[in-house]
Amino acid sequence: MKIKTRHVLLLVVVLLVLHFFYKPNTAVVEVNNYTHKAENAESYTHVYTTETVNDKRVDNVASKVKAQPKPTSVQQNSCELIHDPEELEYAQSELSQLNDNLDFTAEQFDIGPYTSVNLITPNVNSDYHKTLRIRLFKAYEKYQNVFGLYPNKSILINLVVLPNNYYDDYVSRFGALPSNNAGIYFGKNNTALVRFDKADPQSSLRVAIHEAMHVINFNLIGSTSSWLNEGIAEVFENTLIYKTNRTIAIPTYRLRRTYMEFRSLIDSEALWEQQSYRGDLYANANNWLAFFIQHKQGRRVLKAIVQAEAKNPCSTLENEVILNALSTYFIDYEQAYLVWLKASKQVKGEFIPVY
Repeated sequence: MKIKTRHVLLLVVVLLVLHFFYKPNTAVVEVNNYTHKAENAESYTHVYTTETVNDKRVDNVASKVKAQPKPTSVQQNSCELIHDPEELEYAQSELSQLNDNLDFTAEQFDIGPYTSVNLITPNVNSDYHKTLRIRLFKAYEKYQNVFGLYPNKSILINLVVLPNNYYDDYVSRFGALPSNNAGIYFGKNNTALVRFDKADPQSSLRVAIHEAMHVINFNLIGSTSSWLNEGIAEVFENTLIYKTNRTIAIPTYRLRRTYMEFRSLIDSEALWEQQSYRGDLYANANNWLAFFIQHKQGRRVLKAIVQAEAKNPCSTLENEVILNALSTYFIDYEQAYLVWLKASKQVKGEFIPVY
């Protein structure tokens, strides 16, 4: 059969059009100046004492915040997360009742450009409120340093630590059922409530930073998978936890939980609601995030993943996109993690310095 010349020319034109204008459905993870594209698929020493607090740093917190430049946000939002104006107003109204209560210390301050905190704590001693303020400032500073995320509009975070007789009442007021949990956050009104533990005030400090990190994640990243949301909160809750040249550390007992491969961890979203799995999931999220942050190449890839998540706050990256980015830019990450895990288990003491 003879093929006419005009048919050949028509076929060439069609192929050229497809080549130059057709773009497959892809998700992009950028690492430094390189771009990795993956096709979407349908399934695819220690604790809190006054010695750990640098008083000079405390005095310079406000001036340091004001001196910081206001960097351009890396977010390119294709949607807006819902912050209900009525909910925001309701939160301020309910919490204002504690401002004049002599059982509490209330203070509003900046922790970074466009980011303020309304901190309310019980009057347990002179150092508790100040220590929480310092730790939150440093946690946010390190968070921005690791992930390069900055708000492009003002955020007011309500961080409230409450004794038992207040905690359950306020949890109910904010629309949740009281339970035995140590803390809870509400993204729609930027509020984190924490149960104060008289027997262990240190644990309340950690929970407060943990819940504040969730509110920060909600505002700067948006919707996040549990491994990332909880992993970030777990790692940063231990900011300034003990005297070291590193700001962030993780507890060694976490390393003794059942080991999970990274793929198993990120594929486990449905298991987070099952109590029997949560201990291992929290520990592995903590350990993997700590490893990535401590490892130079891991930190670069993690930053790229988080920034890619932040570009569309109303959805999460496909797991295969994350795994492809890691296998491209950090080829031996599983082996490197196992080496890190083995070495970390040899560390004596309660905490391992991370960053």
